[in-house]
Amino acid sequence: MRKLLFFHASWCGPCNVYRKEIIEPLKEIAPEGSIEEIDAWKEPSKAKEYGIDKLPSVVFLDADKETVWRSKINISEVAKWLNDSSRM
Repeated sequence: MRKLLFFHASWCGPCNVYRKEIIEPLKEIAPEGSIEEIDAWKEPSKAKEYGIDKLPSVVFLDADKETVWRSKINISEVAKWLNDSSRM
């Protein structure tokens, strides 16, 4: 299953804006369980595992492949990617 990991921190202003403008709308159209929010401040080992050194950051997981993305994403394109059942 494809998955999006959203790394953030509760005190991070840009993270809160990103969540409101990107993550929350995406959760409404993406498959349930395909988006995981990770507070990098509370789970530093998980952030380190994915090489997260800036917040907010998004990691796209597709089988064994991962891609870290640090800029704004297109909601409809990511929803389509998460919903793509041909890759499951």
